[in-house]
Amino acid sequence: MASPSFAAENKIAWADELAAYDLIWERLPKTWMESPFLGNGEQGTMMYREDDQAVRWTVGNSAAHDHRPASEDDLSEKNVEVLNRGRLFIGHVRVECPEKLVGSTSRLSLWDAQATGEYQSKSGKAQWRTVVHANSPVMRFEMAATGDLEATKFVYVAEEAQNPRALRAKLPRTPSNPPAVHKTLDDGVQTSVHNLYAGGQTAVAWYQSQSSGQTRLWLSVMHSFPGNDAESLAVAAVRAAAAADQDEWLAEHRQWWHDYYQLSYLSTGDPFWDAFYWIQQYKLACATRAEKWIIDNQGPWLEPTAWNAIWWNLNAQLSHSGFATANRRGMGSALSRRLSECRDQLALNVAEEYRSDSYAISRSTSGWDLAGHAGQPGTGRPPKDANIGLECGNLLWALHNVDLEYLYWQDEELRDETLYPLLVRAVNYYRYFLVEESDGLLHLPKTYSPEYRIAEDCSYDLDLLRWATGRLLELASEKNLDESTEPLIAYWKTVQEKLVPVHINETGRMIGRDVSLVGGHRHWSHLLAIYPLHTLTPESQSDRDLIKLSLSNWHDHGRPMAGYSVTGGACISALLGDGDRAYDFLNRLKSFLHPNTFYTELSVLPVIETPLHGATTMQEMLLQSWGGRIRVFPAMPKPWFGAQFDQFRCEGAFLVSARREAGKTSWVEVTAEVGGSVEVEPQLVDAEWATSDNSTVESKRDGVYQVSLSKGATVLFWPKGQTKPTPRIETSPNDTNPNPFGLTSR
Repeated sequence: MASPSFAAENKIAWADELAAYDLIWERLPKTWMESPFLGNGEQGTMMYREDDQAVRWTVGNSAAHDHRPASEDDLSEKNVEVLNRGRLFIGHVRVECPEKLVGSTSRLSLWDAQATGEYQSKSGKAQWRTVVHANSPVMRFEMAATGDLEATKFVYVAEEAQNPRALRAKLPRTPSNPPAVHKTLDDGVQTSVHNLYAGGQTAVAWYQSQSSGQTRLWLSVMHSFPGNDAESLAVAAVRAAAAADQDEWLAEHRQWWHDYYQLSYLSTGDPFWDAFYWIQQYKLACATRAEKWIIDNQGPWLEPTAWNAIWWNLNAQLSHSGFATANRRGMGSALSRRLSECRDQLALNVAEEYRSDSYAISRSTSGWDLAGHAGQPGTGRPPKDANIGLECGNLLWALHNVDLEYLYWQDEELRDETLYPLLVRAVNYYRYFLVEESDGLLHLPKTYSPEYRIAEDCSYDLDLLRWATGRLLELASEKNLDESTEPLIAYWKTVQEKLVPVHINETGRMIGRDVSLVGGHRHWSHLLAIYPLHTLTPESQSDRDLIKLSLSNWHDHGRPMAGYSVTGGACISALLGDGDRAYDFLNRLKSFLHPNTFYTELSVLPVIETPLHGATTMQEMLLQSWGGRIRVFPAMPKPWFGAQFDQFRCEGAFLVSARREAGKTSWVEVTAEVGGSVEVEPQLVDAEWATSDNSTVESKRDGVYQVSLSKGATVLFWPKGQTKPTPRIETSPNDTNPNPFGLTSR
């Protein structure tokens, strides 16, 4: 084929298209689940009504934890890690109005990552704008009030540094944290500082100015441990922001967000789901950054909850699941960085006799140090709760997320310095507990399948252990290691050969030995081999039948108890290539979403992972990358007949763009960032193609093409018999419909 001159041209009018997805409010939000939200990966704020004359802007920071030492934990307390080292309340900015508010309008601009609006009284109004700066650790609130609202003012209100779970469970920590100390500095900067009982400090600093009828308030909230320098850091940040040229300061903020969005693009042509997707991309970057924090169950917006920490048996993994395909590495790499930085603690999490060569993580930890008491196979970890004390595989699942980062960016430093050494020690932990029985197979004593039952040969652990030892063998080969340089290779091979298969019966995959799934189960802890591990795939008819049977049995026990039950079902359906069933599952997510796309369990308690995983589900329907093959449009539902995406990323650091028109593939473009070979399935049984120089394409079978590309090279596929297209991504007419989220007059 001739060397082409092409590269998919993105003609999206980004500002206009994202404006179509802005959240709009025509009344004042009453709760956090209705409110505008802003964040920068560490600090965050939300706005909602307090009473007829006051509005609250919350002040949050994902770093602000208690630090009571793990050595003092009472292991008989359920989730003691959260009670002693969970997130703490900080405070809020109160907008105090002299008259009763009778109206309000608001808009959350995704493109510029700012919230604007107006409060109205009987004869006055207050126009406002709020940003949480993308790069500076500062929020800025500004307001211009007229009429009988002219005296509206900002007031910072410190809250007690209490643990939400402890409050909910009526298990207060003693001694309690001291109240905040308030100061006013010589230059007018004010501070409110929590000096915590167990050490460390959470500090809020703010500075207010008034000019030409406009009030501005710059606020920074910082946390430090073990030192007490949070106050000085917050003060310095506020002073720098207030002294900056405000136009330049805002321009820097906006440029970060504009660059972020344009890393990739997705459109299904479905106004609801396109709006939902882009709000999740915004939310993701509000909640984490490469240099910031793992997304815990709250993100930077802490509200009353039982889950003010990271949960590791699904939540963190799902929150960080969509970054790779979306080509947004910084939205996933906080997880790999923090696991690496806290590796000493991962050793301390296991019992003392295993610490020399093993790592594990407990069900829940703070995001600060990942300190907890990992579950232990067999007898459990007394006196911990019986289930939590037997939950063991969570670190392996977290390392699967790290592996995605490596696979999609081919970063050998990440492989060698983080993924490989952590995976070795996480697998080592199981070496102490696997037992060879009379059948010659390695069996696992009792562990806990998250959210269901205790079982021997628990599928959750077996799936993760089988994946992990397989990956270690592949990574060792990549690193040119053999048994003389890596003696554990022999053990990993033994596990691959002798690990007991997952137990199966007429219901499909079982929870474990002698334990079937016979009732409602919101988690797919027994199906991880199917998704996301892809160690059980539908490429043979028998495996396909098993996956279908297991999926049906999982969802045949009544309405799922959680939104992630339907996103998990959608991802498994997408793996099967059943786009309509995946779409049906995805549509069931709508009933779980609040007006700002946030999510609750037990009706009122916020958790963050499910909507983010809903966006991942959409990606799985448009593009899959596993088993050495890129699958384009693998699970397209009938309504998405005009879907397209640009600069999505795959294993092997391949970037893919594609467009679908009238329900058929128009073109697919694959670019090799580092070079290599991969199979491509573009949903074109008979295709034509053009490649860059020094690249080859071979038609294999049934619409699968073997592609070999040099670094930077590209291949373009299109339907046979048609003129070679000009690959272009353009705004769909459906994408200009109003956003269905927010609080409008609907």
